[in-house]
Amino acid sequence: MLTLLMTLWFCNAFASENAYVHHPLAVYSTYPSGTLKARCEAEGSQTLCKEDAVSIEDFVSSLEKSELFKSLAPFGQGTDYELLIANIGNPLTGEQFAEFTLQWRGLEINTISTTCCETLLTHQRTAEELVNVWINEIVNRKLFSSAFLFSAIQASDYAQLLVPEHIGEFTKLDTQLYADPFSGAITRYTHAQFEDALVDVTVYPFMDTLSAKESELLREQLDDDLERASRVAMSQSLTLSQPAPAAPYSADNDIQGWRLSLKAESETAPTIYATTYVFKRGDKIVKVATTFPAQFSDSIANELITAIHVPDESILMKNIRQLLINSKSGG
Repeated sequence: MLTLLMTLWFCNAFASENAYVHHPLAVYSTYPSGTLKARCEAEGSQTLCKEDAVSIEDFVSSLEKSELFKSLAPFGQGTDYELLIANIGNPLTGEQFAEFTLQWRGLEINTISTTCCETLLTHQRTAEELVNVWINEIVNRKLFSSAFLFSAIQASDYAQLLVPEHIGEFTKLDTQLYADPFSGAITRYTHAQFEDALVDVTVYPFMDTLSAKESELLREQLDDDLERASRVAMSQSLTLSQPAPAAPYSADNDIQGWRLSLKAESETAPTIYATTYVFKRGDKIVKVATTFPAQFSDSIANELITAIHVPDESILMKNIRQLLINSKSGG
């Protein structure tokens, strides 16, 4: 069960980095910017330029034809990614101008302006021409990739993340960014002889001020893991238990963290063990998760936490933490 959970976490990170256009996308119509209006007006009389000359429904239909997105939600809510489309046309010249603004959780991450077309084209065909230009841009520039998103919102640069290539008999497989910048990056280590023996190292920013009490902060991370493991165990009809309660843990060089040991049992399958360690390094949580008991994983965690170098605090998190400070102080 816990091996399955770790595999799903890693696969989700890998998919987010490579299948970068397969995201749910909300689509909205919006007003053209002053720049877009100026481009249209430069082609003829200002009175000729018409906003929303092509309907949002035509744009949505064109996006659906691309089959690039997991789902489209015209004027919908609840998606991380939103696309705002503005268009304005000049019937005298036949030119149609469009502006595609991509947002992530309300933050603008990219805007692309384009134009076409011939006067004789239908509105649907015009929308397709404009959408195709935008699609070429998002594919070529990987606008839906984790790497682009992390950079666009000024999240941490995980190219700064330094982890060892080998830990004991384990070898680094890969490091991947999650789709969500607040989930950070995950590195997997595998064993040449035992395929079920895995070590995952996840590094992500903690959502609190830098002065947050470390013991409480780390314990909260393990509480979240225990809750997720409990849900998976229940769905797999497994009995989940803790050989020892979550407790403070002292690694090498007197680095203080917390450790959680879990065991999942059933009548039809071998017992599954998992041990998770959490440490605070800089403004990041370093989580080391293994698929074996603590007596075998303590040395792994000790070596990892002394060798790892985490990225600097991001501009994004500095701004968020300042907001947290202001809210706590009533400012």
